[in-house]
Amino acid sequence: MKRFLPLFAIVLTVFMLIGCGAKEVVDNTATPVAQETPVADAPAVVEAPAVEEAEVVEEVAEVAEDLPEEVLQPAETHIWIKYMIQPNDYLTKIAKKEYGVVSMWREIYDWNREMIGENPDLIYPFEELSLKKESASAKPKVYEYVDYTVEKGETLWCISKKLYGNSYAWIVILRDNLDILGSDYNSITPGMVLKIRTQL
Repeated sequence: MKRFLPLFAIVLTVFMLIGCGAKEVVDNTATPVAQETPVADAPAVVEAPAVEEAEVVEEVAEVAEDLPEEVLQPAETHIWIKYMIQPNDYLTKIAKKEYGVVSMWREIYDWNREMIGENPDLIYPFEELSLKKESASAKPKVYEYVDYTVEKGETLWCISKKLYGNSYAWIVILRDNLDILGSDYNSITPGMVLKIRTQL
């Protein structure tokens, strides 16, 4: 038995060396492991029900029916009126008279720059300015007219002097009769009927 022990040890050593000598191929690549995350902590996603466009339009129309007319169609807060420049008028005087504030002359000039020109100090009597006023307080002037038959030798200049007491008011007669005279103030003839304002 003592003889077999060394032999047994040798054989065992040989087997161990053979076993250790064989190279085992080891894959060191990490294999992903699927982990299940708890769904209870995630916020719930709720899909909104599909709404047809026609339904939305119908709902808006129903809401609009309940709104007051003023909201649906708001009234214009400002309107434009005509202001006839009077003799001895100037923009600051007009601003004070129409708005109560002298500094409003700048707005009046801006609104009428094309008609006035580059010099705001140079305005002419009986020309008309456009003024922006609050619709609640605005009172556009309404003129009354009478017919006037042109006599022989009369011009717009002498007619305005006779009827208005101011020859420069001829521009008003021309403006009121553009459909008859056009832009030619010399085209009046005896017997022509002109539309004349009862007052300026």
